[in-house]
Amino acid sequence: MVFWLSKSKKRVGFTDEVADQTLLAVVQKELQNQPHKSFGDLCKEALWHYLYVPESVKPTRNSAGASDSIAELQGQLRSLEERVAAREASRLDVLEKQLQQLSLQVGQLAIALNNQRGNYQPPQQSYLEPQPEPQPEPEPQPVAPPKPVDPLLQRLSSFIDDF
Repeated sequence: MVFWLSKSKKRVGFTDEVADQTLLAVVQKELQNQPHKSFGDLCKEALWHYLYVPESVKPTRNSAGASDSIAELQGQLRSLEERVAAREASRLDVLEKQLQQLSLQVGQLAIALNNQRGNYQPPQQSYLEPQPEPQPEPEPQPVAPPKPVDPLLQRLSSFIDDF
């Protein structure tokens, strides 16, 4: 049985006939379902089955067991990648929500600063003009206590002033 022991490669050709194309499609589908197997592995399995070779003569399943282990590990790796991707997507969503909240707070702070600037009058002094002599301050008039200001009205007043 030198034929079985020699290492040789054989070619398989598929013609344009319907039967050959159907067989080729089935082979391609099977290779997609079992990515750890090669076309040669499928051919060998088919020949063992077709020729009714007894189990005692068939080669050991060490290589098949290893390929099954590889396929299982690939499945576990794919599952791990999916979980990591889902976790990262979740973290990204949380960061986006925090960024939106921060943007809203910055906007509110800008409005508050604009309102304060509206009430603040910077001194209008020129450093080139001579300073006038300080006048004695007039006696202060009694001032009524400030009325409580509604924050909503205060915010809206800046818009009304701008309009």
